Amino acid sequence: MVDSTQNIVKPRSDEERFRILVEQVSDWIWEVDQYGIYTYASPKIYDILGYLPSEVIGKTPFDLMEPEEANRIAPIFEYHVANKLPISSLENINLHRDGHEVVLETSGSPIIDDNGNCIGYRGMDRDITLRKQNERKQQQLLEIIEASPDFIATFDVNGKSLYYNPAARNMLGICEEDHHSHSVTDWWLTDLPKTEGIPIAIEKGHWKGEALISKQDGTKIPVSQMIVAHKSENGTVEFLSTIAHDITERKELEKVVYTQAHYDDLTNLPNRRYLHKKLTELMDSTGNKRFAMIFMDLDNFKDINDSLGHDSGDQLLKMIATKLEACVEDNDFVSRYGGDEFIIVLEIAHHNFKIKKIEEQIIKLFQQPFLIGGNTVKVTGSMGISIFPDDGTDFDILLKKADTAMYQIKKDGKKNLY
Repeated sequence: MVDSTQNIVKPRSDEERFRILVEQVSDWIWEVDQYGIYTYASPKIYDILGYLPSEVIGKTPFDLMEPEEANRIAPIFEYHVANKLPISSLENINLHRDGHEVVLETSGSPIIDDNGNCIGYRGMDRDITLRKQNERKQQQLLEIIEASPDFIATFDVNGKSLYYNPAARNMLGICEEDHHSHSVTDWWLTDLPKTEGIPIAIEKGHWKGEALISKQDGTKIPVSQMIVAHKSENGTVEFLSTIAHDITERKELEKVVYTQAHYDDLTNLPNRRYLHKKLTELMDSTGNKRFAMIFMDLDNFKDINDSLGHDSGDQLLKMIATKLEACVEDNDFVSRYGGDEFIIVLEIAHHNFKIKKIEEQIIKLFQQPFLIGGNTVKVTGSMGISIFPDDGTDFDILLKKADTAMYQIKKDGKKNLY
């Protein structure tokens, strides 16, 4: 016969239920007397500070702190005891048994006896070390962003401004209070980031490229820019951020380098390298179009250098370059091929009327003497012409034919410009 009383579960006492509850929570539950001495510590203290509950009974919270921190917290505790005030979210730094710091958030309520005296506190400590570390990282990141010389901003998917760092506000000429007053897409964000940058960032997570930022006065600043789409776990874009580095100096340097590489220092005309590049592009893209290459060489330029000096010769070359440029149309160009040699490139139709017109202008140009340093200088020149594609479809062939024609003119007596 089975004793049914064996299956009866005895009800737990209130004290036992409270003990089980206290031991299951993730916070450390404690009790101290009016002097701050621990009279109870839940087992969670071991997970938080590495001590067994029995090891802290008889100690105070200040025994678990560095002296400087203890000196900061003790007066706060004494004030609460004296005024019977609850302790709410008091942050304090404790030392783990192994020596590393643990940041606790302490909350507690005073224990009041029948005579109205505060005889201790009951409360809990929550480990907020990780949270404080994350907050510090965020603060450090914010300090870096605030101190950055680069343009940094955030905005929502509709273009509403959310944040500008000081460098961005300075670049745009706005106050901190004014940054919500405009949509970035209607203001400083230019076409490339709007039409390419934002869509790609939303699709792929980020976009990087060179763009322009428009200032309030309408001027545009060249920047190297990155746009990042910040998404939630389900893939929804919550906001976008951008960081842009001012590359004005780099662009100016690139212009200088490009100019030095492609333009003649003396006359500021396109040089031999630019000529080759330009004609290659023309030959690759002209289709049925034609152009003429006029190779022109000054006659007896060495005599002018020898008689008047190289400075006068340089001045003459600059004057001729200016006058030659005035002879051609916008889609044509003049280059200095080297020394006293110039090449004029003319885009022409199927007839050669334009070539004849330019020839006449150049002849008229050289009919007038040049005044250089008080000296009147009469200059003549010879030129030869080749036509693309009639005389060839290769740069070197066209150049050779024009050069050969020009030297034939010189051989026949110079001073011939046709």
